[in-house]
Amino acid sequence: MTASEQVTDRLVRLEVHSPSMGRDVPVMVMLPAHDDGPHGVYYLLDGNSGQTESNNWLDPDRGDAARFFADKDVYTVYPVGGTGTLYTDWQQEHPKFGTVKWETFLTQELPPVIDARFDTNGKNAIGGISSGAEGALMLAERNPGLYQAVAGYSGCYNTLEPLGKEITDLVVINGNANSELMWGPYGSPDWHAHDLFANAAGLRGTTVYLSSGNGLPGPHEKPGVPQLERRVVIGGLLEAGSNLCTNQLVPVLQNAGVHVVRSAQPVGEHDWPYWRDELARSWPVIEARLQ
Repeated sequence: MTASEQVTDRLVRLEVHSPSMGRDVPVMVMLPAHDDGPHGVYYLLDGNSGQTESNNWLDPDRGDAARFFADKDVYTVYPVGGTGTLYTDWQQEHPKFGTVKWETFLTQELPPVIDARFDTNGKNAIGGISSGAEGALMLAERNPGLYQAVAGYSGCYNTLEPLGKEITDLVVINGNANSELMWGPYGSPDWHAHDLFANAAGLRGTTVYLSSGNGLPGPHEKPGVPQLERRVVIGGLLEAGSNLCTNQLVPVLQNAGVHVVRSAQPVGEHDWPYWRDELARSWPVIEARLQ
């Protein structure tokens, strides 16, 4: 760790050096409500709309996580800057971000810093929205035992089918990149190594929470809501796709002996109001594994 700043009484900004990426990575940490002994750690990943200078989970108009965790006894960790990378290690330089080794950073470099700096209990969970959901599940699957629970909020998880390849390209194009820079030629060993379906057994022993709506307007689509038409049309299509993707993954995980908690909602768009709802629904599941 190269720097630490107390932003509020509960929020700390760290600059954590990543030897693998050769730079300092900003990380926001929210402290537990009570300083009364060791507590677990919940890492929360942004989606493809994330920023390079902030994490949308902490935006009051988006994730509003500070309000939700105000009375919770858990350390929540918000890495900054992984948007458009799927939080994995890239084979080649990214045209916008340079060296990308997010898996190494999140699984090897950051946890020891968090555990040394704060009074943690050795229990970890990780979650993410949209493309961050896919990244979270990949990290948990590829690093068995590191996380006791993982949450995927409105993710799409199939990368090896042609449509999955197209979706993966849409994620990484956020930084003017392509997926071959990430994992090499389509269908090569690194693609198979990140296939959540083929490697489902890696999540045995980890509680998996998967949520999605079905793309239909719900309680958060009211007259006067900003960009309502875009949310209903674009958000509806994206969430319908996430619902299909999630339904494909659930039985594969269950057949591999993974404990899956599925939250399938009868309405819901691909947007933050529904992810805030799912954060609350998922919390009892996550909290139980962090004790």
